[in-house]
Amino acid sequence: MRFHHQRFIPVLAILAFAAATAAADVGPTYAIRNCRIVPVAGPPIAKGIIVIRDGLIEAVGPLEKVAAPPDAEVIEAEGLVAYPGLVVAHTNLFLEVPPPAAAEARPAAFPLTGQATAPAEDRFPPGPGQLVLSQLKFKKSTFESWHKAGVTTVLVAPYRGIFQGQSVLLNLNGEALEPMVLRQPLALHVNFTVDRRTYPSSLMGTIAYLRQSFLDAGHYAAHQAQFDKLRRGLKRPAYDPFLEALVPFVRDRRPVVFQCNNQEDIKRALKIIAEFKLQGMIAGANEAWRVAAELKASKVPLLVTLNLTPPTGSQYVTQGEELKKKAEAEIYPANAANLVKEGIPFALTALGLVDGAALTKNALTAVKAGLPKDKALEALTILAARALGVDRELGSLEPGKIANVILTKGELFEEKTTVDRVFADGVMFKF
Repeated sequence: MRFHHQRFIPVLAILAFAAATAAADVGPTYAIRNCRIVPVAGPPIAKGIIVIRDGLIEAVGPLEKVAAPPDAEVIEAEGLVAYPGLVVAHTNLFLEVPPPAAAEARPAAFPLTGQATAPAEDRFPPGPGQLVLSQLKFKKSTFESWHKAGVTTVLVAPYRGIFQGQSVLLNLNGEALEPMVLRQPLALHVNFTVDRRTYPSSLMGTIAYLRQSFLDAGHYAAHQAQFDKLRRGLKRPAYDPFLEALVPFVRDRRPVVFQCNNQEDIKRALKIIAEFKLQGMIAGANEAWRVAAELKASKVPLLVTLNLTPPTGSQYVTQGEELKKKAEAEIYPANAANLVKEGIPFALTALGLVDGAALTKNALTAVKAGLPKDKALEALTILAARALGVDRELGSLEPGKIANVILTKGELFEEKTTVDRVFADGVMFKF
């Protein structure tokens, strides 16, 4: 048999390069031993082991049933508790702040999270086609703050405008944004805001504008479909970038997140979701307990903020300082607990919180106000992953899922508990 050497050698070189590249991409292998494991997907394991290989969970179980692989770096974790990395289903991390002239006249109820220095001009005007990933600037201090709170996954959403733009889901695994991306884009974000300088300059106008936009996008998509089917004898639809960006959310039912800054916003969002048969979600929702019946009937997923401040214009703000203080100390912290009592599932978010320490503090406050710890954990792990459509990959400690694991000194939602280590995509961070 004769070999064609000039062809064969390049093939060998290509195969060798591919093998070297694949080897370089393989992550480390860890065996975390002797820790108490809270997998969320099942009962706790008193003394167990978690095997991580190449960014994925390879095995989870009791010490007597799972052996550490011979090639693994063994981490003795006696006295520590292992949980799934927390999934925070709505933030504004790493976003630039626009100049004052670019902001709406009616401020958002929830301030910006992890903000950077304001740019010289508004380079990212809001709109349905705006991708938030293009606006992000990595900050190591912001990144570490969320790790120390046990957070490994965040949904980063735009925060300005009526049609704010499209969010990205990030796994906090390093110092570059691109390797962090899990879903790009994930959802369209909508806010019931106004701009006094132009249309719509009133809340009624905003609602009319939203309805008309979704209607127009539906007609635009129908015209496109008819033209694609016939091709001849029908005038070509004029391209409209605004409507083009809305089509996947109206026609293909991709997720639309409505930021609801009070109970009336929740009612408005539920009506629009039902009218246009959108795959809608409600975010913010720190007055969700006030419309529990409507939410229970709708079954629309809830992304409930741990910002426990009453929204501007609330009766708890406008009727005196004493009522406002009571609301901040007792009423709004009990929002999540009241939803549990009503049997309404929800994810917890950091919308309006400035850092991971604020998330930890406010989660503790919600627990003290009656939120059961197991429900708080579910709302920051599996229920958050489910709401975002990634529960097959995230939200619990199970073989085959992404290796997002946190090790804590003490149980979560306790005053003195601290995070010892974080694994995100199998990358280890120590504190």
